[in-house]
Amino acid sequence: MKSNSLFNLLFYIFSLILAAYFFFSFFSTSLFSQQVVSEIVEESSVDNHIDISGIALRDEIVLYADEDYKFIHYNYSDGARIARYSPYATYNQDNISDSQMQNLSYLNKKLERLKDTIRKSTQYDSLTVEQSIKNSIISFLNSGSDDDFNQKSISEEKVQSAFDQRLLQSEGSSYITNVIASIESEISQIYQDAGSSSKSLYSPSAGYFYSNIDGYEYLNMSDYKEPTVAMYESLMQMPQSEISDFAVGKLQHYSYWAFIAEVPSSVASDLYVGKSVTLEFDIDEIGATKITTFVEYISRPVNDKNAVRFRCGTLTAELFGLRKQTSHMILKTYTGLKVSNEALRVVDGVTGVYVLSAQRILFKPIEIVFVTDEYSLVKPQPTSAENTLKAQDEVIIGGKGLEDKKILNLTKND
Repeated sequence: MKSNSLFNLLFYIFSLILAAYFFFSFFSTSLFSQQVVSEIVEESSVDNHIDISGIALRDEIVLYADEDYKFIHYNYSDGARIARYSPYATYNQDNISDSQMQNLSYLNKKLERLKDTIRKSTQYDSLTVEQSIKNSIISFLNSGSDDDFNQKSISEEKVQSAFDQRLLQSEGSSYITNVIASIESEISQIYQDAGSSSKSLYSPSAGYFYSNIDGYEYLNMSDYKEPTVAMYESLMQMPQSEISDFAVGKLQHYSYWAFIAEVPSSVASDLYVGKSVTLEFDIDEIGATKITTFVEYISRPVNDKNAVRFRCGTLTAELFGLRKQTSHMILKTYTGLKVSNEALRVVDGVTGVYVLSAQRILFKPIEIVFVTDEYSLVKPQPTSAENTLKAQDEVIIGGKGLEDKKILNLTKND
């Protein structure tokens, strides 16, 4: 009897052990797994910069119509170079009705857009064209509030240009040329029906055309070859001149322009005449734009500041509109692997990160080259050793009990 009781007791104990084994085998993953938060490492770059304020100067002349007008059409786009005595615009007087003027405005925009398509004459594959259409439509839908008419108009033109590119691809340049001729004929017919004759405006000299005026055209960069701090401060206080109703645009004589800015002496001490400096301007139409400039002159310091003249050789329609601006002066560009600061660890005095490798954790030492409030840039290493951090590695941001080469049952919580 005692033998049976002992057997039953041993059987129950064995059953409990077996049940516990299966329990831990099948359910330990969900009950006892280590939860971690991880992030993929990506290659990135960041600019170390300072903000400087300055004024753009060009040698310009203002263009005028010889009489009052109601409608004007420019023969050149902003930033285009025109020859001396060339007809840069045509205008008409008040005997065109509002509806005819609206139609002319629409037709001339379409005409200029199609001519631009032909001038570029770039043939793209179907995938690129369709992607361009998609991107331009998304940009139009995200182009700001309903009150931002200027931005909406710019975005709408980009959509139309994308569809014009598709038309060029599908129908060919000869078809676009015929459409242009048809539009020009329609414009001439509107003038004829209105009993209005257009007059041409001719350029008094060669230069780069721009259709807007800001009232600072009287400032010439040739007058400020060696600006002092006092001259800079005076320039920034210069008022806008009155703009005539007959003013229709301006010409810039040279392909380059100057940006005169005030720079802290601690930064100016590292500059020298001829040094290449990158300036970044925030432009409404296209966003942040970097241009390469060269230092032309550095003044003597006054109150720990220097006036610096930068020669800017890049001329585009968007840059033509710059005047009094704040610019990012790029001091140095850092390139490396972007790692969240929350992933940084110090183990035995060595800074590094823990990286997931299947169910194993690896500690990888790093060399930080630049730090922001949120992330650090890590110097890439040429070696492919196991303990070297690489792009697409998965670093652990949050987790407990982390050790090098430790094997854990991990659950990721991205």
